[in-house]
Amino acid sequence: MTARSFNEVTTGVRDRARSNSLVRRNSHNAGGSEVSLWRVHNTFPKTEHNARMRAAEAFDHETKLPGKRNGALGAIGLEVLRCLLRLRGRKDGRLDPTYQWIADKIHRSRSAVGEALDRLKACGFLDWIRRCVPIENAEPDEQQSEQISNAFILLQPPTVRECVRRMLRKPSEFVRAVAEKLARQKKLDTATVDDVIAEVQSPELRAILARVRAFVDSANPPSGHREAL
Repeated sequence: MTARSFNEVTTGVRDRARSNSLVRRNSHNAGGSEVSLWRVHNTFPKTEHNARMRAAEAFDHETKLPGKRNGALGAIGLEVLRCLLRLRGRKDGRLDPTYQWIADKIHRSRSAVGEALDRLKACGFLDWIRRCVPIENAEPDEQQSEQISNAFILLQPPTVRECVRRMLRKPSEFVRAVAEKLARQKKLDTATVDDVIAEVQSPELRAILARVRAFVDSANPPSGHREAL
């Protein structure tokens, strides 16, 4: 998925023209969709952090062609991914370092980091949203916004996701769906009429069912004798 298509899908908007703004195409205002995407994709327990890294290393090994030194991700790609996994916000998933910051952190050149990020994206491990912010008190004939660091989204290719699931011994989606269905059926089998009425979300419908229940009980008392009219 290209950067343009990813941004259009996740934000639902196309490029907006910014006069006198020296920002890159497909850039979006900071503080938008990346906040929810970080929370969805970048927040996971440390055990999954380690499993993701092992799965990425296995992926790189499996994609290494005979006679080649590295696989599809490469040694620097794995270093960059490890750095991003460690840097992500544990609570909010925030992940927006600059290329130069990553390069300084892993002691590699900025160009090498850029190439590694492109490989990670091409293999489905990563995507990002280009961002900009408005410049406060800018004059009409001056630049109105400026580029800031990308918001990185941590992803998993399907095969890697399945590998991580096996490492963590998590049930598959099918097994989880069957278990939930059986649990719901068991709950219905053992539920009383009051339990069923309590599960109804609409207060109006719940009140109607309660009145029907009361009418049925009064019409069919436990003793078998109706009350005298």
